[in-house]
Amino acid sequence: MTLTKVRVVRLAHVVYQHPDLEKALSFLLDFGFVEEHRTANRVYLRGYGVQPFVYVAEQSPDDRRHFIAGYWVVESPGELEKAASNPSASPILDSEAPGGGKVVTMTDPNGFTVGFVHGQKVRESDAVHGHLEQEQDPLSFNTTDNKPRRGVFRRFKQGPSPVHKLGHYGFVLPASKFQSTLAWYLSLMNLKPSDIVFNPETGLDETVFNHIDLGKTYTDHHSLFFAAGPEHAPPHVHHSSYEVFDFDTQTLGHDLLRSKGWTNCWGIGRHVLGSQIFDYWFDGSGNIVEHYSDGDLVNEDTPTSREPAAPNTLFIWGPNIPLAFLSGKVEDAGKELPKPPDAVQAAPAQFPVAAA
Repeated sequence: MTLTKVRVVRLAHVVYQHPDLEKALSFLLDFGFVEEHRTANRVYLRGYGVQPFVYVAEQSPDDRRHFIAGYWVVESPGELEKAASNPSASPILDSEAPGGGKVVTMTDPNGFTVGFVHGQKVRESDAVHGHLEQEQDPLSFNTTDNKPRRGVFRRFKQGPSPVHKLGHYGFVLPASKFQSTLAWYLSLMNLKPSDIVFNPETGLDETVFNHIDLGKTYTDHHSLFFAAGPEHAPPHVHHSSYEVFDFDTQTLGHDLLRSKGWTNCWGIGRHVLGSQIFDYWFDGSGNIVEHYSDGDLVNEDTPTSREPAAPNTLFIWGPNIPLAFLSGKVEDAGKELPKPPDAVQAAPAQFPVAAA
């Protein structure tokens, strides 16, 4: 199946369905979203950036949680026409969501919706950035040899970490679907791998972090990722991730979420690939969502890296990788990974994986 490539410029939003919509919203507001608009069974949530909304929470038709879609902003009306020319694509339709515009949707090889948006009326980014300092403008950070902050003091407010934008999302796929799904997305959009992680025993790629290729223009290290999982587990979203202002803001939000009784999945720590400071949480339905700050930017001159899988490709500091991050199960929060096999048993550890 030949696809017509669509040029996208940034992520727009994701769509989740929740069995208990009000419980989901309780978490999402504590997480730092702002409610923008509500209908009978759908709530549009935004950050403080330009997107009119970055997250759509819908009432699930059953008692399960579902990841439905990821939407992307395209460069021009012509790109929307290209999207509509692809197999399984919808015609160009009017969007009834905040910001309006036109939209095309299609279905990926695993049944998830990919949407393309053009002509949305964007917001003006909030005049006060989403930090939690008491001063309107955040003050400089003093290091050992550069101390620009003199005679003034940093004081912070308690509260959620205000979300700026949707940074990325990604899927765990059966190994047999990994390469074909990756190839489909790379054929559909101007995505390019930033980092590839391979299995050192088989030489096969297991995780790929893809950025939006904007030529010389710098863009986030990854906007979409894929990871190969157990063959028996159906394709499912692993997490979606949202940028916050800085480490202080992120940590204050972490403390608030803990004080409200929400369940931490993994964090706070710093990734190696992409360099983000990460903080993963289970939402009110059991989905994993991430706050991140201080991520890398890449462009066409940044070479693609390929390296073997190892714990030190995931993080450089922070708590050890917990079972819950791999299993995706809230009941595994706080549990350690199974110990590696010893030379006598010679049996690999099994990591259960939950479907979204």
